[in-house]
Amino acid sequence: MIKVRVSQIFSPQVDDVVKAKKALDEGTSFTEAVASFSTCPSKEAEGDLGWMPEENAQGLIGQAISENDVGKILGPIHSPYGYHILKVTEIELDMPDGPFTRDTLMTEVNQQLPEVHTLLFKKFQIGMPVAGYKEGETVNSVAEAHSKNVTEILALLNNEMGDQTVSLISPEDLKAKMDDGDPNLRILDIRERWEYDIAKFKGAEFITKETVESILGKLKPENEIILIDWKGDRGPSFEKYLAEKGLHNAKTLDGGIDAWADRIDPSVPRYEIDEEDEDYRYDDVFDDLPQ
Repeated sequence: MIKVRVSQIFSPQVDDVVKAKKALDEGTSFTEAVASFSTCPSKEAEGDLGWMPEENAQGLIGQAISENDVGKILGPIHSPYGYHILKVTEIELDMPDGPFTRDTLMTEVNQQLPEVHTLLFKKFQIGMPVAGYKEGETVNSVAEAHSKNVTEILALLNNEMGDQTVSLISPEDLKAKMDDGDPNLRILDIRERWEYDIAKFKGAEFITKETVESILGKLKPENEIILIDWKGDRGPSFEKYLAEKGLHNAKTLDGGIDAWADRIDPSVPRYEIDEEDEDYRYDDVFDDLPQ
């Protein structure tokens, strides 16, 4: 969630590192101490070890790192190679994509994600407030109050929102696009064979286990993909699958073919499905669709 840049003073001799630490305590700059005491090749770059992932930096330093640790000097630290004094020179936050930022009010998060209390408690053991979040409380202030990494909290919240976000297109908007003859429009029918035999969606490509790879292989990132299912219940899972394939511009027909038959084309037969029957989902497409 963060990248860390570290510089070091290194020597295989403990006496050299002790002298370096004493010099630092007396006001010598880290750069000067590197030049005087370090034997590492990084000495030529003023001790700079470059950028490293958070987990690598934590393994080197031996403790958790936060953005407040910039400028912090740690050590001497003993390793199998010798003795190190480390300085955290820079930290770059890798903020996850999503609607929430460190400054988002928790009341806004709670409106969009009502289960936020449970999520934070399960993942970070952040207590579930009895009276809700206080006015002005932000994601960052909650993280600081509980000594948690704000980027990890944001990743959890934004990922959860991403899982719940469904891209829909209304039957009316889809009809308009079809009437306009949009060349980038691709309509995929992801229903089961028996459903397709009852009611066909004109202009859609019907996907089966045998055709799924060939059809998806022809799609391009710029294609606007519309997914047709019964009532819009299966499309969101297929959207996730397409996103894993690098196809992010997908939408599900709101209400599915049932809404299309009701509002746009009454010649399309309507049918019913026992929604308690879990076996009807995707049997004709493939077995490992993400749920």
